Amino acid sequence: MAWPVIAGIAAVGGAAASAIGGIQAADAAQSNANKQAKFQKEMADYNWEEKKNQESYKAYDVEIARINEENGRLFTDQMMLDKYNRELYIRDYNYRSLVEEYNKTEGQYARQIDYNAMSATLARDEQTLWMDEQLKQASFDYEGILLESRSLDIKAGKAKDTYALNQSDISLKQRGKRAEFVAKSMEGWQKKLQAEGKARAMGQAGRSGRKNRQSVLAMAGQQQAMLNSMVTRSDLSFANEQLKNSQEYSYARQDIDVERAGVDISLRKNEATIDSAVAQNKANLLRIDHQNYGADMAADNQRLAPPPAYEDLPPIPAPYYSPQTHIADAYRTEKKPPGPAGAPNLMAGAGLQMAGQIASGIAKAGAGMYEAGAFDNLGSSSSNSGSTGSDAGYTYGEGGHSFSGDYYDAGSLSGYPT
Repeated sequence: MAWPVIAGIAAVGGAAASAIGGIQAADAAQSNANKQAKFQKEMADYNWEEKKNQESYKAYDVEIARINEENGRLFTDQMMLDKYNRELYIRDYNYRSLVEEYNKTEGQYARQIDYNAMSATLARDEQTLWMDEQLKQASFDYEGILLESRSLDIKAGKAKDTYALNQSDISLKQRGKRAEFVAKSMEGWQKKLQAEGKARAMGQAGRSGRKNRQSVLAMAGQQQAMLNSMVTRSDLSFANEQLKNSQEYSYARQDIDVERAGVDISLRKNEATIDSAVAQNKANLLRIDHQNYGADMAADNQRLAPPPAYEDLPPIPAPYYSPQTHIADAYRTEKKPPGPAGAPNLMAGAGLQMAGQIASGIAKAGAGMYEAGAFDNLGSSSSNSGSTGSDAGYTYGEGGHSFSGDYYDAGSLSGYPT
């Protein structure tokens, strides 16, 4: 009877040992699964916190971008406004400079025109003085010419008077000589008559009387011939004096005519000088007008064109406000994603399996023992100290983890096994 009982106990012990070994392997796998689940949960929490941090950083980056966008936009607007004001100032400054430069050139032009007018007036006055001097000089020259002409007239009159006086004197002298010759001729004629009367009175006749009378006649004829010769020579002498007087008068008139020709030349020269002075004066006055016009034209060329009216200046467009750039909000995850699945309950049913193995071993052992008659002497009051067959409410494992049924309650874990 002892051997069947021992054999049954050995069979039950072997079944129990096998069941315990399987439970220990399952517990090791469960511990590893728990560690993996804990790591995945920690990684899920870390990733969630990191994601929230990244989203917060992105939200902060969006705020920085908006601040930078606003600062850049305001800076650009201010810069464009400053540029607009600077362009307005430059335009006003340039316009004021143009107006001042135009006014300056206009003042210079007015002063230059006045200066040109004064210069022209001065030149005309000087030209008038020159013309007066020329006319006065010509007048003095003309008076000198007139005096010289008057002198020539007087000289010609004197020469003519001298000629007339000489002619009269020569004529008087010639008539006096002729009268003297006539008187002598009459005296000789009387003497001849007296001599002839004496000869006749002597009473001589004949040849002696004729000779006396012929002698008287011959002497009277000789005396008359001498008188006639003297008259002839006197007339020739007076004729020569008349010719000499005429020649002297002719020479004097020729000299006077030459001098009068010089006076005429001087007179024509004086007239030509006056005409030339008048023409030169006209040309000089025209040149003065020409130079004055050229100076005025040069002054006008130095003038600037009048600047346009201020309201006609090209407008400077006012700057526009920079458009605001819309920057979208950073995306924020509002709901936490579900965590990772918990570790699988690898121990579920392990107790029942072990109990079944033990029960099966006990049953086999009991059957063997029964077949061997080991229970023949056992009463009905014998009881089994094995576990009850209930599935729920196992308390098992090293960590004191609680299980309810076949599912792992992740919410009941206070920590992962180490």
